[in-house]
Amino acid sequence: MAVQTKTKAKTTTIGKYLLDRLHAHGVEHIFGLPGDYILRFDKLIEDHPIKLINATRENTAGYMADGYARLRGLGVACVTYGVGINITNAVSQAFVESSPLVVISGAAGIEEYQISPKLHHLYNGEGLERDNTQLEIFQKITVAQAVLDNPATAAQEIDRAIEACLEHKKPVYIEFPRDQVDATIPLPHPEPFQREASDPEALREVLREVQKILKNCNRPVIWVGHEIQRYGLADAVLRFAEKYHIPIVSSLLGKSTISEYHPLYVGLYQGELSREEVRDFVENCDCAILLGVNLNDVNTGIFSAVLEQENKIISTSSSTEINHHLYKEVLFSDFVGSLCGLELNICFRFDHPACIDRSFPDFAAKKGKKITASRVYECIQKHLKPEHIIVSDFGDCLFGSADLLVEQNSYLSNSYFAALGFGVPATIGAQFALPKKRVIGLVGDGAFQMTCMELSTAVRYNIDPVIILINNHGYATERPILEGEFNELVDWKYSEIPKVLQKGVGIHVETEDEFDKALAKAFSTRGEYFIIEVELDKTDYSPGLKRFCKLINIKGKSS
Repeated sequence: MAVQTKTKAKTTTIGKYLLDRLHAHGVEHIFGLPGDYILRFDKLIEDHPIKLINATRENTAGYMADGYARLRGLGVACVTYGVGINITNAVSQAFVESSPLVVISGAAGIEEYQISPKLHHLYNGEGLERDNTQLEIFQKITVAQAVLDNPATAAQEIDRAIEACLEHKKPVYIEFPRDQVDATIPLPHPEPFQREASDPEALREVLREVQKILKNCNRPVIWVGHEIQRYGLADAVLRFAEKYHIPIVSSLLGKSTISEYHPLYVGLYQGELSREEVRDFVENCDCAILLGVNLNDVNTGIFSAVLEQENKIISTSSSTEINHHLYKEVLFSDFVGSLCGLELNICFRFDHPACIDRSFPDFAAKKGKKITASRVYECIQKHLKPEHIIVSDFGDCLFGSADLLVEQNSYLSNSYFAALGFGVPATIGAQFALPKKRVIGLVGDGAFQMTCMELSTAVRYNIDPVIILINNHGYATERPILEGEFNELVDWKYSEIPKVLQKGVGIHVETEDEFDKALAKAFSTRGEYFIIEVELDKTDYSPGLKRFCKLINIKGKSS
């Protein structure tokens, strides 16, 4: 008679389960800083297929993870407790701009805290079961929070947080007492993620309304925003637009959601900040279909966008509104995904207006001629290729590069939250996300001075982005609004930074032909990063920034 033996249940640890779940969702890199409360988890990452990327500061680790998330669909940053709160600026930006970011924070161990709450890095835990201060801070800027202090519920909490991040495309916070990293738990078998569903009757009703509107209009236009990219709905929008021949414009935050070379693409619409021909086109349409557009001040040209069309269809992740009828029971993805299924025997006439020139004129460098802000972007356009991705910091580089013609999913910016210093670390995060692409970071001298130390991360991990540094000797975006000494900066020898880091190529340019040659060299050379410092006059602004500052001043005087 055979002896029956009990099969030992398969187990894992809380830390390993968290890493395995992130890896299952496509995460290959985690950006962070070591600290004693997170060291055990950092060590665990070193033995895992996910690679730990050490940043120089917590907030720049957050920007790296944000840039990574916008291209890969999920980004992760890990920090220690207390001092790691430095990451909140990056997390706030990811929250506002809908970037799916997981923040993992170490914390004091459960046992050591019970012995004495007076531990370093803690806020105010005396008399409490645990210090909740950091958790309460992150509750304001994340859509879900989990504290992994109970092995019985840790796996479920991990899955709940990650699913919330993916569903809402916003940051979540996971706190990890350091004595729980290696805590053993039964190996869970997570169920496939089941998202909420729209109310079927509400969805049918909203589609009937859309169908009625489109049957009675002549010149509709689709305005796409960043949420279309975040939710992976660009193909659905294109199928809808192509089926009925509806032209498309983009918001600034949603730039490159669809290819700007598509024959139905008209341009970037920002109210009075738009190029005149794009503005005239949009504001003479009789039906505006807004899909995933955040109607903030930058996207709307300081609220100058004219949305007075008799027929308006507005759909975001929050709700869908048809001519003042609000549908909260209809999910954004269901609505957008159903538009192509409308029963319409219509093909709208759209002849791309000859006045809308969607690209810069061919750039021919003039030898010895001092380069200007407008010519910088004409030269960049000349050298752009499909394998390039642009990451722009806030500032004149944002307003100048907004007019570039780019491929789908090849332009990232922080045009809404507008935290200076995003550009360099986000460029590095984007390069990790898509290593076969070449990422080009556009940054002003003010923003560069805030986070340039992350170039040492590029050196450490041997990645090769191109940084184009617009040196206009101060805060150029503020200077036209209000002059003052607060706009001035100490001038650095930016192109010599590679000498300090003992790797990379620095090039200083002042003329058109110098910049043209520098871009040709940088874009054709892989294996090391480049800094191209473009020296401009301090009062030389791009056409886009001139439009912005003019509008800011007009609005300021009228308020």
